[in-house]
Amino acid sequence: MKTSSAWLKRSALTLALATAGVASIPAYGQIEGATLRGKLSAPAAPQGKQVTAKDSKRGYVSKTTTRKDGSYVFVGLKPGTYEVSVDGQTETITLRVGQTAKLNFGLDEQAPDSVERITVSGSRIQNFTGGEVGTNITPELMKRLPQNNRNFLAFADLAPGVQVNTGADGSVSLRGGAQHQRNVNVFLDGVSQKDYVLKGGVTGQDSSRGNPFPQSAIGEYKVITQNYKAEYDQVGSTAITAVSRSGTNEFEGEVFVDYTDEGLREAEPNEVNGKSPSMIRHTGVTLAGPILKDKVHFLAAFERKTIDQPFDVNGGNGIDFVSVPSEYAQQLGRFTSGFEEDLFFGKLDWRISQDQALELSAKIRDESDVSGFGGASVMSYGVNREVEDNRYHLKHTFTQDAWQNEFRMTYEDSSWSPRPVSLEPGIVLQTAAQESILNLGGGRDFQDKGQKGWGIQNDFTWLDLQWHGYHVIKAGFKYKDIELRTLQQQPYNPQYYYNVEFNGPGAFDVVQPYRVEWGVPATGSVGGAVVADTRQFGIYLQDDWEVTDRLTLNIGVRWDYEEFPSYKDFETPPDLVEALRDWPNIENANYAIEDYISTGSERDYFTGAWQPRLGFSYIMDDAENHMLFGGYGRSYDRNQFDFLQLEQSAGSFAAVSYLFEGDAANPCDSASPSCLAWDPSYLTQQGLDGLISNIDVKGERFLLKNDMEVPYSDQFSIGVRSFWGDWNSELSIAHIKSKNGFNWVLGNRREDGSFFEPGTDWGSPWGFGVPGWGNLLLAENDGQTRANNVYFKLNRGFKDGWSVNLAYTFTDAEENRIYNEVFALDYETVDDYGWSDASGVSDHRVVITGSYDLPWNIIATGKFTWSSPRTYQNLVCADDSCSYQRTQPEDSDYHRFDLALSKDFATDYIMNGSTFWVRFDVQNLFNATNYRDFYLDPNQDNFEQANLNSSTEGGKRQLKLSAGWQF
Repeated sequence: MKTSSAWLKRSALTLALATAGVASIPAYGQIEGATLRGKLSAPAAPQGKQVTAKDSKRGYVSKTTTRKDGSYVFVGLKPGTYEVSVDGQTETITLRVGQTAKLNFGLDEQAPDSVERITVSGSRIQNFTGGEVGTNITPELMKRLPQNNRNFLAFADLAPGVQVNTGADGSVSLRGGAQHQRNVNVFLDGVSQKDYVLKGGVTGQDSSRGNPFPQSAIGEYKVITQNYKAEYDQVGSTAITAVSRSGTNEFEGEVFVDYTDEGLREAEPNEVNGKSPSMIRHTGVTLAGPILKDKVHFLAAFERKTIDQPFDVNGGNGIDFVSVPSEYAQQLGRFTSGFEEDLFFGKLDWRISQDQALELSAKIRDESDVSGFGGASVMSYGVNREVEDNRYHLKHTFTQDAWQNEFRMTYEDSSWSPRPVSLEPGIVLQTAAQESILNLGGGRDFQDKGQKGWGIQNDFTWLDLQWHGYHVIKAGFKYKDIELRTLQQQPYNPQYYYNVEFNGPGAFDVVQPYRVEWGVPATGSVGGAVVADTRQFGIYLQDDWEVTDRLTLNIGVRWDYEEFPSYKDFETPPDLVEALRDWPNIENANYAIEDYISTGSERDYFTGAWQPRLGFSYIMDDAENHMLFGGYGRSYDRNQFDFLQLEQSAGSFAAVSYLFEGDAANPCDSASPSCLAWDPSYLTQQGLDGLISNIDVKGERFLLKNDMEVPYSDQFSIGVRSFWGDWNSELSIAHIKSKNGFNWVLGNRREDGSFFEPGTDWGSPWGFGVPGWGNLLLAENDGQTRANNVYFKLNRGFKDGWSVNLAYTFTDAEENRIYNEVFALDYETVDDYGWSDASGVSDHRVVITGSYDLPWNIIATGKFTWSSPRTYQNLVCADDSCSYQRTQPEDSDYHRFDLALSKDFATDYIMNGSTFWVRFDVQNLFNATNYRDFYLDPNQDNFEQANLNSSTEGGKRQLKLSAGWQF
């Protein structure tokens, strides 16, 4: 058992050292493990010496022998503390995920009795990262730094160039540079967590307030802003590699609870009538320890997250023009949205022998989220988003003196399933001008999307290849067989549209609907459902070449390939082909329709995903205080299945709409088959079924290009890392260009083939779709971003009771289409939008963290975040001409300071040597107001002013109380 005082001292020291590590320890070597290298120096280099590295907590021992020049190397060491020994002499060193530590030894020639005695001559963390720019997040940082959410990814913004964005619904997403969150990837224990269907980047994070993994089970992780090595795949912006905790030779555990509610926070600007009930609670338990000492260990972690969050139902724009009766007005106001999540992670480690090890782990996630209401949508109109994300991982490691092999088998099953809260017809109330007032009854949204399947992965590392220096060469392959599925039925509940001014302006009378819309599956189809198999294959080769003691080259290349039969073998419906080929409007269009028509033989799989990854690091001085580094890398991501599946699903489910006579403000042509005399029987499903019983879906269609491209980014960087006594710094310049972003463009054309009416530059050709079908949308890979960055990191390690570190990012970013929009339907091509400042990106961003030892063994930690005003897109219209512009509202800057105070109390209650701890987190200590939404119509007097009806980003000042017991 650990003593309380020793644990307290170690926690404070490790926190400070870890804080220092945020700025100074980027990655090198393995995607999940650490590399330890060094050299034994003497007049005659000691070749063949045995060097051992013992895991201090688990007892596992790794061995290697020195090379001809006295150097040695270990790869794949799990992050942690090791006792490194040579000839009975031992040095302790702590390794971080993906890091290289350099530990040199010197031989004492004056040893008595001719006995060779080894003494440590120097130990310093070196950063042989090539052009990689990144930051290590240690378990002490996750445990001690302030946070309002136990989402371990919330600390990723400690790396320059990374934003952690919290949506109005509390969902957390990551953004790297100017690119979308879907371009992020997370690797857990060396396994990609990529979401192939949705845009969350990793599974389970699309529109979710949940956490992807129990924070208590995360050992540590590393955030790589750019220029990762060849092991990393399916990522275009930020890569995160995390390592789970393992059990040790000591049985240990912890229980905890975090809690806050409306009584512990300041009111939001829109809470003028008092604070609404709210609550966030986290509870959890972690147990770990030995099954067989030095051989078999276990870890089990469970966390539960419960949220009650208010959302504002304040009506649509039309509510300002009518007097709402009390029966409807009572559904306005603030209402509480409930969220629950259960997270479990379990792991077994078995050191079979000194050469072999086995790991088996499982993650199980289950959450329910009643949300989707607010604005014009009342609570009954919301959705219940259910998320399940289960992953299983088996890893076998075989290590010899000159090589190491890691083999993995994985299985994943993830689903995201929004369902209407109410299974009843929806009622959409509007003014005579069709301005929204309220949405009541049952909502539209019904989806079930996800992925499941298995994969194998093998990584082989050679340690001792000598040619013009020493090489550590790693080669590997990955194969996955995954089933992707989507089911999308919108509207699921019939939607009835009412003009409440039926009896005149300003009145409020719900008389009869003027329109109804409901979903109907195509005859003989499973409406809206698409299931597709995909087979993914990737290979890579990475050479970390120690050319000299000063120069290291990182040379790698990877190739990825994916088979997607549902795309390759797709056959465009013959009647649609006939309609397209007979459509005269597109004879002079800027596209060739044959590029989008497939008979099952025109398409092929993309084979060009070759990705060179090059980097270097060069020690510039004899004292090893300054290092020059740089690199170039190309990285391919993927097109999300949720975009691609529309080619098939749009033909299997249709939204059928009818207009009703009787509303003077919304007349319909009685000669049209879609115009009917109103009959109250149409308010029933039976009445609607009588209108249409058999449907051949010929509505809006989406077509993919026969030579679809894959998104990628090119990344360049160069910089200097330095030691300045107690301070470490890093300054780098980076450039990132991303291409082939996915967009849907409008294929409709007017009779002469033009997109706009002659003499105009605005007004998409809606109503000029494919005869007998409707609108035509075509897939393009024309989205691009480009960003020039300056990254600066400075940190002072723990000394004299305090430490501090700073990360600064300057960004000059542009995009040719707003990054989070896939539909580019306002112009003929994506290029017509022109280049603009990237939306949501600030020019300057600063993150400062630090720790300070207060009296009475109280540990204080703080985090300050500031960013300059962000860029927003707005539409400017004048004289029937419109254009998209960008603006930076003055109040869109972000500034926030969070403070945490924690103290441990030694206790022998229940168990000797255990610790009870308490903690206070004050979020937004100075109560800054960080506005989220702004009025963006330049023709209005409130242009660029904050929308006070919206909640603030990150919330106002809030106190969170935490307590736990650890043994």
